[in-house]
Amino acid sequence: MRGYHIRIIVSLKKDSPDTTIPPSFFQHLPSHKPNSTSRRNATFNPWNKDYRFGPIRLDWSDRMSVSTSNAVGKERAHSHEPAVATFKPSNAQLATGSTNLPEGIVHVFRESAKQPDEQDTSTFTRTNADTDGIMLGVLAVPSWMTPSDFLTFVAPAAESISHLRMIRDSAPNRSMVVIKFPKLEDATEFIEAYNGKPFNSMEPEICHVVHVLSVNIETDDHVSHSISRLTSGPGSSYELPTCPVCLERMDSAVTGLITVPCSHTFHCMCLSKWGDSRCPVCRYSQTLLTSHPTSSSSTRSIPFANPSTYSLSSCSSCSSTTNLWICLICGNIGCGRYGRAHAQEHYQLTTHLYSLELETQRVWDYAGDGYVHRLIQNKADGKLVELPSAASSMGTSPREGGLGPSPADALSAEKIEAIGIEYSYLLTSQLDSQRSYYEDQTAELKSQVNDLKQIVSKLTADFEKAQADLREREHRRMQEEEVRVTELTKDKTKAENRADTMSQLAKRLKKELDEERAVSEGLMKNLGKMKEKVEAGNTQSAEAQAKIKDLEDQLRDVMFYLEAKTHIENGDGVAGEALGGTIQVPSPPTTKKKYRKG
Repeated sequence: MRGYHIRIIVSLKKDSPDTTIPPSFFQHLPSHKPNSTSRRNATFNPWNKDYRFGPIRLDWSDRMSVSTSNAVGKERAHSHEPAVATFKPSNAQLATGSTNLPEGIVHVFRESAKQPDEQDTSTFTRTNADTDGIMLGVLAVPSWMTPSDFLTFVAPAAESISHLRMIRDSAPNRSMVVIKFPKLEDATEFIEAYNGKPFNSMEPEICHVVHVLSVNIETDDHVSHSISRLTSGPGSSYELPTCPVCLERMDSAVTGLITVPCSHTFHCMCLSKWGDSRCPVCRYSQTLLTSHPTSSSSTRSIPFANPSTYSLSSCSSCSSTTNLWICLICGNIGCGRYGRAHAQEHYQLTTHLYSLELETQRVWDYAGDGYVHRLIQNKADGKLVELPSAASSMGTSPREGGLGPSPADALSAEKIEAIGIEYSYLLTSQLDSQRSYYEDQTAELKSQVNDLKQIVSKLTADFEKAQADLREREHRRMQEEEVRVTELTKDKTKAENRADTMSQLAKRLKKELDEERAVSEGLMKNLGKMKEKVEAGNTQSAEAQAKIKDLEDQLRDVMFYLEAKTHIENGDGVAGEALGGTIQVPSPPTTKKKYRKG
């Protein structure tokens, strides 16, 4: 298995705070908010002439092992207890995230055929596996897959994966996954288990596993690129081109031809991945007739040329319109070596091997320093013949002055006719296949539409029923709300009336209370005066009683005096003896109070 090299060339023209350039591909990467990697317009890129230039993002997943003690297992191993099956969870934690890189291009290089004096690739593989592990790559991963989805797809081998990096660029079908295994045996088992396996049963994409020798992240420095190509040696690796229709990497080692199962034809599934982009090579090839309406070596006009829509193609560096070559990989247009050799300079900068001459439609191989022979099968005898160039098919022979067609001209005409018949058959077969495909698709879509119509009608009926029920419930609710509002309004009116009545009553009671307080205050004043009068009357009454008692004592004394006087004056005996005496009434004894000296 030949190895692959992945080189990510990023640009430093636009710095962003949420992008980074990691020194190592498998180091611990920072986690950013994933930026969009939507495909840009392929016909216009103000910062780079390469249509593949765009945003790049790394979706990563790293497995961090956690050391645990195995003392319990060792004790059970040495004991004589019977064996018991236990479930031990994985002692590893999975860290995932996304890292945004600056805008750039992802290049995929493949090692050339091994020379006899070169070392065996397995030696390098095992040496690399013994030191840092072995890297495997999965090309053309579907765009809907995330690192978690890919780990779910490779769940049986997920425990042996130490690092996983998913490279996403501007093309939706050029995402690739680079996996690092610590052991060579795990990598070998992974290749045997997943190479050629479909990602799921509903999609036609399959898992194509390759051996990755190196992954480098570099800046767009032309000097360093030239030095790295000189040190790598001539013809050691070549870049894989991409199909302009389905955007997949075209690797001739997979099927023996530069093709994939879809044959890179304009199928609906391929065109759905194509999006709004256009292949720059096909675009300039199709506009060749309008950009070069007549051949430089002939006065005969090219068929189907539209003189009203002339738009001359020009070199992207010097604006030259003659001797133009277009790169078959990135679509860059440059002048030939007989001009300013910008096409050669483009090869030296990018190592893109093949270039197409716009006027003759011939392909030049810079590595082999010669033209590439494009062979087709002759329909008449089934032999492989070389495809004639556009200039030779449209040019005229030097003998057309009046000698008539030569045998070579007849052979050329026969070949051209065979080519036309071959293309007619090919077009017919493709149209038939497309017609059958579209009919099947139409029938399937009709059945789906009918099913959808039934579902929509059922959902519409359910929706209308639900709407009717909802309206009825809303109507009942509104009626209940109106009744409640009416009752609450009546209650509010009654409460307001009651409140007014109570307010008036409160005012009247307050007025009466003020009057009663005033009356009470007057009565209290009168009562105080009457108490004073009663106390004065009592005092006077007591004084009168004392005077009355004194007068009664005096009257009693007077009466006793008079009675005694009469009795003595008229009496005899002892009473007569008291005549001339005096009577004294003893005064009441007085008690002396003892005062303490203090």
